Amino acid sequence: MAKKIGKLARRYAKAFLSVIESEQGTSGSPTPAQTVADSLGAFAEVWENNDELPMYFLNPMFEIDVRAKAMKSIAATAGLPQTAVNFLKVLVERDRVKILPEIALALHEMADEAAGVVQVQVTTAQNIEQAEKEDIEKQLAASIKGTPQFTWGVDSSLMGGMLITYGGRVFDGSLSGRLERIQRGLSH
Repeated sequence: MAKKIGKLARRYAKAFLSVIESEQGTSGSPTPAQTVADSLGAFAEVWENNDELPMYFLNPMFEIDVRAKAMKSIAATAGLPQTAVNFLKVLVERDRVKILPEIALALHEMADEAAGVVQVQVTTAQNIEQAEKEDIEKQLAASIKGTPQFTWGVDSSLMGGMLITYGGRVFDGSLSGRLERIQRGLSH
């Protein structure tokens, strides 16, 4: 299930993407924005999986400037690019660091979109052979505008077929999805 990204997180991500592109440009593969988004995403994952880190930075007992200085130090020590270090400091100063995971996810999506990359999630009912995956990827790539990056998953509750998600769209070709649609049709 995809995480929900709020409007505020999208605004911060959009502003940060603009800063990255103006300071570092848009060329390269991966682009500077994609590189920074990956770094920020890794930091956000640590943030989500560590109870003590958010507790400290969200604690009003500590002055904002002390928390901002500590965040800058931790982010720099973690090896984040300077633009990300500065951005995290701003999030602490504006008391927005609690939405860091959402911002990181939104930035990743926006950076990929700007680079013409489309994230495609393919979920099947069971593991399939690599040759079959490559054939499916080839067929999907022909119908997707942009450069697809595929992520594969298995969900036995699908019972058969597959579920394809990209660009905010869901294509449900699973057996469980078909049965659900038949059931809805019969109940109306």
